Amino acid sequence: MNKLKRIIAALLVSVVFFAAVPVKQDTVYADVTYVDREVKNPYWINGLYEFLNRLYITGLGRPADSDGVFNWFNHIIYDGYSGSDLVRGILYSPEFLNKNVSNRDFVLIVYRTILDREADPEGLANWTAKLDAGVSRQTVLEGFLGSVEWSNLCRWYGIPSGNNVAPSIAVLPTFGSRTFVNYLSTQIVNNPETDDNVERYAAQVLNFEISGTELAHQYLFSPTVSAMSNYDYLTRVYRTILAREPDGDFNDNLNKLNNGTLTREQMFNQAVATDIWAQTCGGFGVLR
Repeated sequence: MNKLKRIIAALLVSVVFFAAVPVKQDTVYADVTYVDREVKNPYWINGLYEFLNRLYITGLGRPADSDGVFNWFNHIIYDGYSGSDLVRGILYSPEFLNKNVSNRDFVLIVYRTILDREADPEGLANWTAKLDAGVSRQTVLEGFLGSVEWSNLCRWYGIPSGNNVAPSIAVLPTFGSRTFVNYLSTQIVNNPETDDNVERYAAQVLNFEISGTELAHQYLFSPTVSAMSNYDYLTRVYRTILAREPDGDFNDNLNKLNNGTLTREQMFNQAVATDIWAQTCGGFGVLR
């Protein structure tokens, strides 16, 4: 399995997306700044690498090593890790703890890692004083992770922040996210989406309003597919979610659907829990 995941990770790194042509943005956000991720990182996987590397540099004082990148990529793509999970993993790691940094230096590192800027004199003095007075580093860290700045930084790189704080930016649709919408539409309902829906759904998956799985569910449980036979439904699940032709256990699953021992919802949940679905989503620059 580890060998397979290494192959998958290598394939993801090699994925190339074409630059998107600006088009009408239909999703409306209030009081936000629109950002075009492809201007800075045309390839989503490169953005994830840059995100990880800056965490290593600001947190550990060194570039990310290949094993670390591989492990964290797997956690992001397959296990649903958030940006906050990565920060905790790095700043609670034995490597960081063994540095025995002072409270003041810890605050400086947290500013650079989470807020992506140097600490202002007042903030540095305030947070250092709290640590010196006995406030735990974990409490300080969680306070920074609960900031809008952290939400914005994670959103920019295409990873959930994990803090449930609304960002002040919205990411515009990318070539990959638009292609993902059309992939689902053409594979499942045999019809390309309208331009308006492509823009709307593509923006929603990039801004984590819906997940790639939720969008797939929307198509696979649409009135069009609900009216299809179990055979046609299952064929679409295999080709779209499992990324393979109906074979192997297809007939066994079809019999279960037909005799009622397996529901369509259960079949869907099994399929989207696989690594191949996570890889498929990642190949389009969205998360499962």
